[in-house]
Amino acid sequence: MKQFRFTNQQGQGLPEYALLITAIALTVIGILSLLGVQVSDIFCQVAEGVGGESVCNSLLFFDDFSDGLLNWRSLNNDNKRWKPTNDDDPELCYRGKGNDQLLANGGEGSDYTVSVDADISGGNGYGVYFRASENENGQIQGYTFQYDPGYEGGQFIMRKWVNGYELWPPFAAAPAPEGYRWHNVERHVEVIADGDRFIATVDGEEVLIGQDDSYAEGGAGLRVWDSGRACFDNFTVESH
Repeated sequence: MKQFRFTNQQGQGLPEYALLITAIALTVIGILSLLGVQVSDIFCQVAEGVGGESVCNSLLFFDDFSDGLLNWRSLNNDNKRWKPTNDDDPELCYRGKGNDQLLANGGEGSDYTVSVDADISGGNGYGVYFRASENENGQIQGYTFQYDPGYEGGQFIMRKWVNGYELWPPFAAAPAPEGYRWHNVERHVEVIADGDRFIATVDGEEVLIGQDDSYAEGGAGLRVWDSGRACFDNFTVESH
């Protein structure tokens, strides 16, 4: 009787199929990248299409200051007081007198979250711009959340800017908790802009809520004033 031997060719083919699929996927990703399409954006669109709206946020801007001020512009046309630290994990630091403002080259939007790691070693604080822009005269308009130990004994405040001037008084303000340490502590600050409502958090704790409908969109940035000494890292703008 003739005997037949059967071999399992399925097991032998799986590695080849896996390599082929991987090669095709890498080729497609490479082509999409050359065309300027982000694979993460496609994933997010698919996720939103099946109801996963909270799966992905869109990164509008990020800077860890490894390139210094390449991604920023000074509204005073003077970057001399802003210096990146010279180490493996650089920060952007402000050392000087007066008032200076930086806007990010990118990150414009409407509803988004601006976040930054920041530390002040002296002076009266710093501000995070959101929904900010320049008018036809190069003057800033928009909002700031201000980490402000110099305001009425130390408060978190929100200000509106019109034609280069911050309006007085702030449209939102709240004192810090008793015994709060303002200086020489790195804090993670987030400002959430959602419609006409703004929420600020420090180290994950909500510290201030403000509301205003003057500006519907704009970019993000930083400010320091009154001989402030502050350092910043991981500046991020992420849309909702």
